[in-house]
Amino acid sequence: MAGKQESKNKQSSAQSEKQQNSAPQKEDHKQESSSAKAVAADSQSEGIDGQQLDSLLELFEGDVTDLEPEAGINLLDEWYAVVHKSKDEGLKQLAGHLKELKQLLKGGKASGHEIGEVLLQIGEQTTEVAKDSDKDLKTPLQKLGKQLDKTGKSLGKAEDQEHIEQIESLTSSLEEDITAIAPDQATAAIDQWYGLLHKSDNEGFKAIAEDLKHLKQLLKKKTAKPTEFSELLTRLGEQTSEAAAEAPRGLKGVIQKFGKELSKIAKSDTFAE
Repeated sequence: MAGKQESKNKQSSAQSEKQQNSAPQKEDHKQESSSAKAVAADSQSEGIDGQQLDSLLELFEGDVTDLEPEAGINLLDEWYAVVHKSKDEGLKQLAGHLKELKQLLKGGKASGHEIGEVLLQIGEQTTEVAKDSDKDLKTPLQKLGKQLDKTGKSLGKAEDQEHIEQIESLTSSLEEDITAIAPDQATAAIDQWYGLLHKSDNEGFKAIAEDLKHLKQLLKKKTAKPTEFSELLTRLGEQTSEAAAEAPRGLKGVIQKFGKELSKIAKSDTFAE
């Protein structure tokens, strides 16, 4: 009898220990699940509605490059007002990105890639909120998350295409007789090129932008020697070709061509002594 009682006590102790060990795991899972639900609950309790979501969806379904900044900012303010007071970490992050997007739109100088990156982050967070939302909000939130993602990606592609066209235009001007290019036209081309590069974090692009400033100064210098132009254009050609190696696939080819054309011009009879 004593042996049976001892065995029974051991089994009871083991079960108790197992329940104690599993309790934190269940609690962790419960916390993870409640966090996602809290995001959705806060969205609903703070006053977000289908009409607001429809307005936001309509905003981002259109051509955001033609968007009046004030109209976009007003809608972002409404959305921000819904989420920024939340204690949930997910909604705090969403509020932070909404604030960042507002600043970019208000500044008016942000690139398509900068705005697109923030839209991608907001889209991802909106899709997460949609997962635990009520039926009446789930579908519009999912649509909004997908549209934000789509718009974010398209802005980057549109800007890349614009850069391609600008670089091709610069290359075409070099393929012509550059001695026939008016100084004002040459300066405008340099300014355009400089505008593409000087904000970049890439050290190679920064070096090119710096040499473009020197080239512009050289054009204004009446006593500049042909060899000065040749040396500077040679360096720009080499730097541009190196930059092409790190450029995205869509830009790589046009930048390489531009670099080769610069090197070709530098070695031409135009800048011979």
